[in-house]
Amino acid sequence: MDPNQETDNFEDLVDLSEVAESDDESTSVDDFIKELEAKEKDLHITSDTTFIEIAEGFDDYEEMPDFIAQAVVSNGHKTIEPVILPEVSATDPKADTALENEVTELKNRISTMEAERAEIFKSSQRRAKDFEALKARTERERSDTFTSQISNLAVKMLPALDNLDRALNFAAAMPEETRNEFQQFFDGIVLVNQQVNDVLSGMGIEPILTVGRTFDPHMHEAVAIDESTDLPPNTISEEMLRGYRIGEKIIRHSMVKVTKAAEMAAPATFGEIDFQLEADTSQAAVDDAEFEDTLNVDDYDLEVTDQISEAE
Repeated sequence: MDPNQETDNFEDLVDLSEVAESDDESTSVDDFIKELEAKEKDLHITSDTTFIEIAEGFDDYEEMPDFIAQAVVSNGHKTIEPVILPEVSATDPKADTALENEVTELKNRISTMEAERAEIFKSSQRRAKDFEALKARTERERSDTFTSQISNLAVKMLPALDNLDRALNFAAAMPEETRNEFQQFFDGIVLVNQQVNDVLSGMGIEPILTVGRTFDPHMHEAVAIDESTDLPPNTISEEMLRGYRIGEKIIRHSMVKVTKAAEMAAPATFGEIDFQLEADTSQAAVDDAEFEDTLNVDDYDLEVTDQISEAE
């Protein structure tokens, strides 16, 4: 009930008490109490709320009429019996079974979530490895594509560079009197040649070293044989056409002249083998004849020795 409404109800009760005192005692106390009880029922006033609100909201409790104070106190101090709840046994089998089932269900959920977590972790690892492999393959393909494009460009530029080299070689072989007339022109060719080589070097294209090195069929192409014995066998003595490479990829093989390799004994033919066998057989026959002659001489010496012994 609203406290304000209860306060108003209590004021009505006080007014009724004042009216009762001023009626020249025409109504008895019992009748008045009955009227108060009827009024309480009509106003829905309970003993609990009335006692609490009067105690908290009014400081002049002692100034109330005695019969009202006694009625309020007698109705307000009612003993409320405590509500006894039914005791639940700690060893209730149904409760234990339900608790065990709930724990089992939670454990199963935890196991399922852990398995899902492990699967997600493995899947993420596989995806990370696949991504790294894709990244490496993409980088390798990009590098191969770049190398291939540079190689194609170099193949088209090398003939012009070869002509510059030939012009420089021709200028170096000219007589000095004639070369002085074109010296500035040759110097320009030298600068252009150097610039082209710098551009190729910036793209990773390098010339293949040849003269003085051992012939390598993977990088060199032998177009002539040098009979000179000044260099070891199978050594490059002259470069006929310069080769180039980018990294480990050969753009063009070097054309070189190679010293003659060390001669090896040629294998014997079947005729030579037969002749050698006949010679060996003849030599064996001669040796046998000489051995027989030696035996005959020894036998003759033995016979002569025996005859001398008998004569004596």
